[in-house]
Amino acid sequence: MRHNGYIIFLLFFTTFLPFGFLSQKIALGQTSGQEVNEKLEDFQKSLQNWMRSFDNIGTQFSELHKDVKETITPLKESSQTIKDVEQKVNTIISRLEKVEQAKSVEEVKNAIDSFGKTFDVFKKLFSDLKKRVEDQEVKTAVLEKKYQEAETPLEPFKKALEDINKLVTEKFAAQEKIFAAADENIKTRAATLDQQIKVFEDLDIRVKNLEKLGAAPSGTVTAEVVAAAPPVPAPKASPVSETVGTETAVVVKEEPVVRGPTPEDEGFKEIGDGFYVRNVNLLPFGSSSQIEGEIKNLSGKDQSIIAFEVKVYNKADLVLFSQDFSIKSFQNENIRTFNEIITGYSPADIARYEVLTKRRY
Repeated sequence: MRHNGYIIFLLFFTTFLPFGFLSQKIALGQTSGQEVNEKLEDFQKSLQNWMRSFDNIGTQFSELHKDVKETITPLKESSQTIKDVEQKVNTIISRLEKVEQAKSVEEVKNAIDSFGKTFDVFKKLFSDLKKRVEDQEVKTAVLEKKYQEAETPLEPFKKALEDINKLVTEKFAAQEKIFAAADENIKTRAATLDQQIKVFEDLDIRVKNLEKLGAAPSGTVTAEVVAAAPPVPAPKASPVSETVGTETAVVVKEEPVVRGPTPEDEGFKEIGDGFYVRNVNLLPFGSSSQIEGEIKNLSGKDQSIIAFEVKVYNKADLVLFSQDFSIKSFQNENIRTFNEIITGYSPADIARYEVLTKRRY
């Protein structure tokens, strides 16, 4: 309000004072009309400048008011902070007053003793926890030692597994060689059989030619017929001419059919149902034994799966061990190998052994 009064006074002073002087001059007759107009124009310009100055002052006053508000806001926050600090100080003072209001030093001592007892309990708990940790470390060490001791007997089994793996690999390689040899043998036999069939076909053609020619009427005709007939090899058939009266007949004598070797000739032994076995051997396998050999299918048909049985006996002729094994896709006249492990008995414990046919599927 004080600033507004100053502004009104200045406006009154600057507005009416020049008019007072000007009216005084006009009254005295010292000025003319043109001078009056010039004075009015100057006054108008001065009044505009004053108005602009007042506008600038109002703007500056608004900015100052705004700055004052912004300055007061942190002061209010600081005041709140001071109040919070004051409250905390009052709380601390009240606590100190409670301590000062303690009845005697004995109560303080009792509080300290109580705290000491609580601290002793914590110490005991930490001691028990440390002891438990130490006991757990001892148990862990014992378990590690037992694990190592338990793992040591497994070494022979690991070695046995490695030996089995090696043996199986070798057996597979041997079987591949046997299959290759059997395939080559089959091819050779097939070629020989083709040759034999061709020989028998030639012999059949010659016999038919002889049957068509029939008997000759005279000796000269017989000679021509015999000469015209194709020669027959001696080992297969030998034609012989026989004269009955005036007729001559040609008789062909066939030699007996040569049979192949029997399974016994090849070293096989019958084990039942048309199956034969040979080259059966008992070999050591670590602390156990293994039995291997060859089996031939002469049952007259292919077997999808056939089961066999291995039995071993001791010196009292009692069965020590019996184990079944099977062979799949066993074709007729094929030879397959087998290899079985006899666990728990070395070759020295076994007096005899046998392989038998068990059942078919």
